[in-house]
Amino acid sequence: MPRNQVGFTSVNRQVTSGANSQSDIVSSIAQLKNKIVAGRVIDIILDENHPAFEVNGGWTSIGKLFFEKVEGDANVKNAEKSIIASPLFPNMKNVPVVNEIVLLIQLPNQDILNNSNSVSYYYFNPISIWNHPNLNAYPNILNQDETQPSENKTYQEIEAGQVRRSTDEEIEYEYNSPAIGGTFVASDKIQPLIPFAGDYIIEGRFGNSIRFGSTISGSTSNYTSSLLSNNWSAAGASGEPITILRNGQAVNKNNSWTPTVENINFDKSSIYLTSNQLIPIASNFTSFPAIKSKTITTLQSYSGSQVILNSNRLVFNANNDSIIVNSNENVSINSINDIGLFSRRGEITFQGQKINLGDANASQSLIFGDSFIFDFKNLIMKIQTLCDNLALEPKLVATQGSANNVAAQIQLMLNKISDYTSKTTRTT
Repeated sequence: MPRNQVGFTSVNRQVTSGANSQSDIVSSIAQLKNKIVAGRVIDIILDENHPAFEVNGGWTSIGKLFFEKVEGDANVKNAEKSIIASPLFPNMKNVPVVNEIVLLIQLPNQDILNNSNSVSYYYFNPISIWNHPNLNAYPNILNQDETQPSENKTYQEIEAGQVRRSTDEEIEYEYNSPAIGGTFVASDKIQPLIPFAGDYIIEGRFGNSIRFGSTISGSTSNYTSSLLSNNWSAAGASGEPITILRNGQAVNKNNSWTPTVENINFDKSSIYLTSNQLIPIASNFTSFPAIKSKTITTLQSYSGSQVILNSNRLVFNANNDSIIVNSNENVSINSINDIGLFSRRGEITFQGQKINLGDANASQSLIFGDSFIFDFKNLIMKIQTLCDNLALEPKLVATQGSANNVAAQIQLMLNKISDYTSKTTRTT
């Protein structure tokens, strides 16, 4: 068969042309079937300490896994006969864990220039056997240690809808190989996200996710009333986009098989990119007391396009350049405790048509310190001269003591006249 007539191409051409016998079509399908297998993960190379690291290409071996075929006689695990496979996609990595089942396909490898028939196995993402983002392992039951206590529920029971749980005395199936370079611990606290019509969702194993969703008209704002509703569809029209990046879901109050919905107030860290949705975010501030020129829409009432960052702590750090905050309306910075501004080598500048200190309605003007001190110095010097003259006047003996006291105070003030003005703070 010509090189360009293999796999799906071959099957399609033979079916559409009608020029080949049924046996040829069956043969092509059989060849294609042999290139696609399901395999149970035995081990994964994740760092340089793996014993198979060097022999499989050093750092180019990262992500390669060993597997056993699930079908037929190969269902009995044999490490010496295990097969190695590489990730299919070079730019996306979804690392399986031991005992998960992956779909594999035979495709050309790096030796194709010397041998057109040179192929290797490449694996797709883990198969969603249990339809759960945290773990989809299905250990080889035939390969379990006969002395190992059995679990309280079989995988047949799980398949029937019963959630697997183990007691402290029971031994979990091994989801890790000692060689893979890390430990994966299955969690009963992670819930899958429920999808809404048209959603595209990427879920990690650990309660992290990205949802490319939209407003769903008719969905209640109180999403806790139904798993089929959400908390961003109280405003806007159906189909308006929303993107939610979430890291760490809310504390699981249900079993791990019950789906959940993002909750910006309870998820650990979130970024919301909205179009016209209302996001019911909780805040310590319901008003913006330092702003009086215009009314700012509260966080819970704003339904225009916005980006919301929410977490216990936010850090903006620019290593080599600037942090720039621009606003067409207002900028409000609120804090329950202190607000500090510090510049190690530069200046801090406040510039505006009016600058209020202490209160948004402050009405008293600041003194121009340098000008005031200049005039004040001249004044007290003239008063000092006056006091000196009064002290020398024989007819004003009673005032001599007072004049001397005033002169002493004036001299004290003159000695520290430069201390009355700030060396760092300026106004215009």
